[in-house]
Amino acid sequence: MTKYQQTTSAVTQRQRKRAASPGKRATMTVARGLDYPLIAILATMLALGLVMVYSASFVQAGAHFFLSQIMWIALGIGALFVTANIPYRFWQRMAIPIMLVALVLLVAVLIFGDEVNNAQRTLFNGRVQPSEAAKLAVVIYVAAWVSSKGKQLAEVEGGLIPFAILMGLVAALVIMEPSFSVAIVLLTIGVTIFFVGGGDIKQLLIVGAIGSVVLLLLLWQSDYGFARIQAWWRALSDPSHASYDIATSMRMLHRGFRISFGADPSEWMDKWAISLLWSDYLFTNIGHDLGFIGAVTVVGLFAAFGYRGLGIALNAPDQFSGLTAIGIVTWVLTQAIVHIGTSLALIPATGQPLPFMSYGGSSMVSCMAAMGLLLSISRAATEKKAPYAHFAFGWGNWRPRVPDSGRGQRSKTARSVERKSAGDRGQGAGGRRQGAGGRRQGAGGRGQETATRSQARKPGGRTDRASRNTSRR
Repeated sequence: MTKYQQTTSAVTQRQRKRAASPGKRATMTVARGLDYPLIAILATMLALGLVMVYSASFVQAGAHFFLSQIMWIALGIGALFVTANIPYRFWQRMAIPIMLVALVLLVAVLIFGDEVNNAQRTLFNGRVQPSEAAKLAVVIYVAAWVSSKGKQLAEVEGGLIPFAILMGLVAALVIMEPSFSVAIVLLTIGVTIFFVGGGDIKQLLIVGAIGSVVLLLLLWQSDYGFARIQAWWRALSDPSHASYDIATSMRMLHRGFRISFGADPSEWMDKWAISLLWSDYLFTNIGHDLGFIGAVTVVGLFAAFGYRGLGIALNAPDQFSGLTAIGIVTWVLTQAIVHIGTSLALIPATGQPLPFMSYGGSSMVSCMAAMGLLLSISRAATEKKAPYAHFAFGWGNWRPRVPDSGRGQRSKTARSVERKSAGDRGQGAGGRRQGAGGRRQGAGGRGQETATRSQARKPGGRTDRASRNTSRR
């Protein structure tokens, strides 16, 4: 073996060792630093939201909501720090206790909750809203449950029925508060994780159709929900008969969008009129103060968050972490879409806050804790797309096959080095074959010479020598 072959062989062995455990190698690389793009997106949302909360609430409450929001952000940062520094696999092991605690809180709020406007949604004088904590609990539990089912997830008895019972129970407890918008967000989170994890799309469509009919019937029977739908429908059919909040929201957005860079901050009249401008209609205040550019900036921030979160999910080291990331992204984007749709009068009023931006303690702390979990998954994610799939979308044969654990994908350098070494071995083998051919040819020549000598020893050969000797005499 030549010196070059020895060198390439050593490189090949090192590359094989690295390729044998791609997850460990990538984890060590990413875990050295934080996910700075995700942190930058979060910091921008928090800063912009804090300014907009102050702008929206100053006329009615001075700096009260502004200072309270600073406190909630500080608590949220603490929750983020805790969840970001705990390995995400810990939450997989704690999925059942977390879900049980969430169910207990949802039952407790129906019994001991604070009643405001014929609704019981909070505990401890409005400081704790269990339905917000239930969103994070559903993400963790459903992701852990789906990742443990495997092929049973596509079965009716082992997958669909237990999933439908769980999500139906959670949604029913939330609807009894009542809070239909939170129930819709929770169902969207659960269905998305179930589908991405391998649930059958046909079964989901059937159950979804049945669930939609049941939800519409409940809305029809509920004075609270049906009144909001009627107010929204009147605003669409005849804007002059729209409810006061919807009409004021549309007027503020029209004024802000028309001036391009925002309305004159001195126009505070509408901020006196609209209720919960710093929470349920914060996007309206952003459009009013910052104009169309500010509104597009907010939409772009959530789009960037979704893009970054989806990248983390695709590169997650295992199925649980990938499904958890998908659930968090679905949660934040669904809630943002519902809030923005309410401000634009595209859907009925829902009361959902804008994640990371609207005023609200439970929402802020829950979202920040989820962000910490996403950062923990990001630290364990691979730099590039994982060499094996963690998702099994329920589209029949279009299901990525998950290889055995430990199977890796060799790098291009390793494959090129192996091809070179194989070529060198092939050339060496060819040279040896040529040498063997030369030796065979030499053996053939020696064989002919031996045959000539043997003919010379024959009787005919002795007569010729005798005649030559006679001629010499």
